Amino acid sequence: MPLFIPLIIVVIALMFYRFKTSRLTRDCRWRQDRARGLYVCAFCGAEIACENDKAPDICLRDKPKTG
Repeated sequence: MPLFIPLIIVVIALMFYRFKTSRLTRDCRWRQDRARGLYVCAFCGAEIACENDKAPDICLRDKPKTG
């Protein structure tokens, strides 16, 4: 029992941290297009180039397209 309350606090803190660090919406599904060197959202079609091979953690659904 003495470990139960701190464990609950840690779990809630981790959930809060995860919620705050991810700005994705539920519909964001990033897929890597290696031929073009881009990540493309399967839901809205947004495209973004990333230097590292990690999928974006932002939602670009409401960002206007340029070009």
